[in-house]
Amino acid sequence: MTDVAVQQKKRFTTMIAIDVVCFLLAGAAIVGHVAFGVSWLLPVFVLAIVAGLGAQIWFVVGWLKATKPEAGSEPQAGRAP
Repeated sequence: MTDVAVQQKKRFTTMIAIDVVCFLLAGAAIVGHVAFGVSWLLPVFVLAIVAGLGAQIWFVVGWLKATKPEAGSEPQAGRAP
């Protein structure tokens, strides 16, 4: 694998781990808030959702930067063989 692919694989794995933790935390927080009436768990739920979305945005931005062509390179589509 290329260096960029290895970096993206690590970024993807990190994003998945963060999302799983945020999903479990958000699920527990909303159950605790709704079923047991623990009012301080509502902000925990919202912050877990925001953190999970932030991890996904972080991954996509890194992916877009990794696939962006270099400043000095020319596009490959219009080249003659």
